[in-house]
Amino acid sequence: MTDPLLRAEGLQRWFGSAGVLQASLQLEAGERVAILGRSGSGKSTLLAMLAGLSRPDAGRVELRIGMGVDGPIDLWSLPAAERCRLRRGPVGFVSQFTSLLPTLSTLENLLLPGQLEGRRSATELLADAEHWLEAVGLGDRRDSRPGQLSGGEIRRAILARALVNRPSLLLADEPTSNLDGRSEAEIVALLESLCASSGTALLMVTHSEDLARRCDRWFDLEAGVLREPSAQVAPLPPLPLAREAAPTRRRLLVGALAGVLSLVGGTSLWQWRQQQQRTARTRQDRLQRLAFSGLSAQLVAVERTGQERYQGTIAVENLEASQSLYLLPLDVQLYIQQGSRWNPFPAHWSDNQQHVLAVEGLRPLHFDFSDTPSSHTELVPGYMHVRIDVTYAIADRPDPEQMPVERRDSFFVHLLPPVPDNENVARNGFPGEPPLYIPMPPH
Repeated sequence: MTDPLLRAEGLQRWFGSAGVLQASLQLEAGERVAILGRSGSGKSTLLAMLAGLSRPDAGRVELRIGMGVDGPIDLWSLPAAERCRLRRGPVGFVSQFTSLLPTLSTLENLLLPGQLEGRRSATELLADAEHWLEAVGLGDRRDSRPGQLSGGEIRRAILARALVNRPSLLLADEPTSNLDGRSEAEIVALLESLCASSGTALLMVTHSEDLARRCDRWFDLEAGVLREPSAQVAPLPPLPLAREAAPTRRRLLVGALAGVLSLVGGTSLWQWRQQQQRTARTRQDRLQRLAFSGLSAQLVAVERTGQERYQGTIAVENLEASQSLYLLPLDVQLYIQQGSRWNPFPAHWSDNQQHVLAVEGLRPLHFDFSDTPSSHTELVPGYMHVRIDVTYAIADRPDPEQMPVERRDSFFVHLLPPVPDNENVARNGFPGEPPLYIPMPPH
């Protein structure tokens, strides 16, 4: 019997009355496994621990998944930068939220993981990205921005981006969230087909029993405890694809361009322009890696600064000690769930954050917000469900010669409102004073 691809033992991360109390599982190479649970049951928390995004309070995660290491890798013994590299290579991750970068085209969003990984040439990377765009039926949407895509197209693009580096393991957090029935069926069929054809193992969390039954095995997560049902019926047959994916093809742009340039001859002007373009591309690739791999950002605190005012703190850290990193906070926006919608509410960076900052070691960024609504959705009794979107410009020098890279991060918390319903909050059974906020794992 072969050793499992993924083994987790005794995982625990608990937030008062929500989270994971006890979770152990293992996953074989090429296997499809689902974690089934209701909204708020801790599914995303568990997946974030398995992905190296949210550190468990107790337990261990082992991976046998390349990285040039014989034997299992203890995931949480790795530094943050190495865990990031895992998610850029042998471990793919699909968030339940829209995680495409809004300023990049669909093709550029797919190219980014490979550029950060840095193992393939630009020509190979372009061919791979175009292959996966065709595989998910988005060959004709390569130049579209995320804001121009439908919900189903966004899901397809996120799936293609997760697979572009051909991971051994794909972790999917509610991969069909916010889709109608027809679009959900198309994404499920596509997910099954692509993982089967590439030999990628799949571990996904879902609240849909029908979707869980499409897998080889599934677990129930209830009251923080993960259990594998003793009686598992045979998996449902794969769904048929709604339509045949467009045949795989590689664009001839690179070859055609090379042919045209060969006709120009080795003129000094052409050589100079080529050198300038190569230099610019190298600088841009290095800056992209710095912005999306070299910078760590975590929401570390939310505090009251008045009766109805709050201040949040994000700790940013430069993980590339040999590379200078400068950051300009651009925008911060608060969203609070009301019904099924995320509605925006004003937030702003604190006054001393409105300039270019050198990031050396850990550095706090502060933002303020107030005027929260009296009505809101409660996934944890008595708490607002809050999303914080922050955007910064990142460069390798304070006066960059090239355009800085823009990065956006999202953080999720359950936040006690200014005037809490104490009776409702008491339903959580906190052993002491109710916490002001309960952090959710990164998505």
